[in-house]
Amino acid sequence: MNNSNNIVITRGNIGAVASLFGFGGVIAGIVAWIAQGTLTLLGLTLFASGAIGLVIWAALQPDDFRGFITGRGIRFSTATIFSAILLIGIVTMTYLLLARATLTWDLTAAQRFTLSNTSLDILEQVSRPIQITGFYSAGSLNLRETDDQFFVLYEDATNGLIRRRYYDPVEVPALAEQFGTTFDGEVYLSYVNGDGAVDFSSLARVPLSGTQERDLTQAISRLLYAGTLTVYFDTGLGERDPLDSSAEGISGINNGVRESGLITYPLDLPQIAGIGGDIPNDASMVIFTRPLRDLTTNEIGVLDRYLENGGSLLLLADVLFTDELFMEEDGEFNRYLWDNFGVRALNRVVVDPVASGQTPLDVIGAVMFDETDFSANLDPAINPTLYRLIRAVDVNLESAPPDIANGRLFMSSEQSYGETNWLALGQTNTYQYDASSDVPGPQSLVVWSWNQATDARIILVGDSDFVSNGQVLLPSIGGNGILFTNATSWLSGLNERITFGSQNFAVSMPVFVDVPTRQFIRFAVVILLPGIVLVTGIAIYARRVRR
Repeated sequence: MNNSNNIVITRGNIGAVASLFGFGGVIAGIVAWIAQGTLTLLGLTLFASGAIGLVIWAALQPDDFRGFITGRGIRFSTATIFSAILLIGIVTMTYLLLARATLTWDLTAAQRFTLSNTSLDILEQVSRPIQITGFYSAGSLNLRETDDQFFVLYEDATNGLIRRRYYDPVEVPALAEQFGTTFDGEVYLSYVNGDGAVDFSSLARVPLSGTQERDLTQAISRLLYAGTLTVYFDTGLGERDPLDSSAEGISGINNGVRESGLITYPLDLPQIAGIGGDIPNDASMVIFTRPLRDLTTNEIGVLDRYLENGGSLLLLADVLFTDELFMEEDGEFNRYLWDNFGVRALNRVVVDPVASGQTPLDVIGAVMFDETDFSANLDPAINPTLYRLIRAVDVNLESAPPDIANGRLFMSSEQSYGETNWLALGQTNTYQYDASSDVPGPQSLVVWSWNQATDARIILVGDSDFVSNGQVLLPSIGGNGILFTNATSWLSGLNERITFGSQNFAVSMPVFVDVPTRQFIRFAVVILLPGIVLVTGIAIYARRVRR
């Protein structure tokens, strides 16, 4: 007696199963090829498995195979399964191709998510492959999605010449260490070598402030112009060492300048003046960080010739409890700057009991006075600047020299004052307001001057501690690094290579879908719906076989 529940395996059954595996293997191989971007061992294995399945199908069911090729005589259930497999393959391939194609549409009326003309002009100069490398852990995927919505615009605008790659620093610690990343969400920019590897000699971190387009376009601009601008650190007057990595050194800002694509060299002003020489012609700017004495007539002459040719100076004039002082209030160099640029240093220590840190001598830039080209991203409420024992400086706004535009950037609070007896302060570490000698606030902390005829530029700050490694690397006072970076960009002329208009760029799209929701949509479209069709076809096929 025959048992109706027995399943009889025939050549036709084996051939049908082989056909499904064959067809599925070929489709899976194509999907793997597209997903991995190249024909890997996995793709070859899938193609080979599919080919074997199709050969077995053709050998065991030649009529069915011919019917499939000609479109006649194929079973309905088999056609359903083939259609489901084909649908899954098409949907998956379409999803992968669209994801790799970086297609972008801006549906906002103000075109807020379209790159500005400034960015597009910079991107037209890109002739070498560039990679945007971001490090995002599993806990910062939302940040990655937000950044990627802007970074993809650069890939699209350059037809893939700029590419983006994202890594989890926890999963690839060796790569994160190679990039030197220390914080989650850091982004780097670099050229790409001919073999597709990152050119680490061009690697630079992208400082992101929330305005993704401005930040990234400026970083690309710095990369394009890397090596064309040179900054000199004077070391001949006992200044802070740009190679010193201690808390008192300034290796951090030296590395930051290089990270911006500028070249840095040491300079010895006394030696140049001693031989009657000049500042090198390639000097985009010269930085003086806490000189220990004032300048001689010959040294001033060297700087005068440099400024006449459009040079730029960053002067960091500290409080020094010594008999000799750089930019002495009645000194020759101070008078030269006042007569020719309308800026000078004053013999006052700023004391601010309101806008200060641990003591009233740790002054915080409370008021941003002028909106200048180098004041971008400087908001005392968000990115405060902190100065330790800062001299007051001054600017001549009423009767500036001819062709001079000048102003003040940061000031102390109204409750501050300028302590004139700083030698006693240094000896006893005490201070008290004396109406007969001290000067009531506010006091200027940072001033600037620009000779529009020669293009000579000067920024004067009454402190150099704010750029020391001990302060500039502290995230709680991020304004210190921003002030130095922006000042360097303005003085060297780097910011003139890229100038944004008034357009504001948001940090997120109008509609934001989080990662779990996107994964569910992907699962439903790519797997669930086609899978229902596939299971239905298999069920119909199994039922017909059992009859």
